[in-house]
Order: sequence, then structure tokens, then C-alpha cells
Amino acid sequence: MSDSYFTFKQFRVLHRKSIMKVGTDGVLLGAYVDCGDAKRILDIGTGTGLLCLMLAQKCEAHIHGIDINAEAVEVAKFNVGESKWADRIEVFQSSVQDFVAEEKYDLIVSNPPFYTTDVVAPEKGRALARHDLSLNISELAVSVDRLLAQDGRCYVIYPTEQCQLFENEASKYGLCALRRLYVSSRPDVQPIRTIVELSRRQCETECDSLYIENGERHDFSDKYRSLTRDYYLKF
Repeated sequence: MSDSYFTFKQFRVLHRKSIMKVGTDGVLLGAYVDCGDAKRILDIGTGTGLLCLMLAQKCEAHIHGIDINAEAVEVAKFNVGESKWADRIEVFQSSVQDFVAEEKYDLIVSNPPFYTTDVVAPEKGRALARHDLSLNISELAVSVDRLLAQDGRCYVIYPTEQCQLFENEASKYGLCALRRLYVSSRPDVQPIRTIVELSRRQCETECDSLYIENGERHDFSDKYRSLTRDYYLKF
């Protein structure tokens, strides 16, 4: 079981072959989140703890990460312990469906599993991380509603079509979109991901778009660089 590190400007993340590694989705989500004055943050499906660390870098909140995968929790705890924010990040092994919080959260974030096909990743850990075997759209929506403070906000990233399904499901609980970011790999292709910020405050949705590369591999767009430059060493 090989281990490797992904190094950011203020922390590094150990990941293993058997669980999901650091990816563009997670980095985009963490960089896009506006922590505001949040005091309590929950990361659902924390994996390596990436989002916990990214958010700890830019706010003073106490942060909880949860994951159903025991190995992911082990790795996340190691990464948190190696960081300078270990005193305000805790990681727990639990499904969100079973997770009980002492208080509700001002901010909830999730880079949830989204593959729904019958073909699953061969390793059990990666299967849980990539496929909605343990957390489907409906379960995530009801869990967010249960754990989110009345004036709290939630951010998720999904493939664009599934994000709309999630928004539809969340609307059943009075959660509506404040902001959407449509993400494309290049300017000439359709969005492959959507990040949405939800709250119980009714308002007109602000929409924006971003493409990662200008057209050539590793020729990153100015907008992508600007969004992620507090984290990536190369920017």
C-alpha cells in the first residue's frame, strides 16, 4: 500500500492508493468556500482531511471531519496532526446518517461520492469514496438539513447534472442556491462540475463560471490561478 504526499503552501496531505487522493474537485471546493464568520464547520466525507485543512488555513473555526472509511479517518487524523491547526480540527469515523452533533454547524461542506453506475472501483475504500454506495443525493440533503444551523450555509461540488438533482432535493427542506460556480476543463467545453452554496435564505442565485486551462495542458487560466493561489505551490 503506497503512501505519497501532496504539498501545499501551508500544509501537506498524505494519501494512499486505497482511498481517494487529492484532486482538483476538492481543491476547487475548498478554495471557493467563503467561511465568513463561521464558528463550527462540518466536512462530510472528509477523506484525507483536505477540506478541513484548507478551511482551517483561512478561518478560525472549529472544524469536524467525518468519514465512514476507517483508513481514510486514520490518514485524515495523521494529516491534521501534522498541521498547525490540530488544536481545532477533529476527525470522526461515522456515516453522516448516524453522526450526532452536540450543536448544529454554521457551515457544512462536502465533496460527496457521485458515481451511480454498477461498475465500481475495485478497492472497497475507493468504491465508497467514488460511488454513492453509502451516501446518495437524498441522504446528503436530509443530513445537511438536520445538521445545519438555521442561518447556516452549505457548499457541495457535483457533476453538473447531479448538482441540479441535489439542489432539487435540498429545496424540499427549504435550502436554496445562493451562488453557483460552473467549472469547465477548457473554455470550449461544457461545465463538468458545479459548486453550489445553499442556505435557507431566499434570494436570487448568483452564477459564475470558471475554466481550468486555457486550452493547452498546464496552461492554467488566470481565474483558476487566482482562486487557488493561496494553496498551490506552483501559483
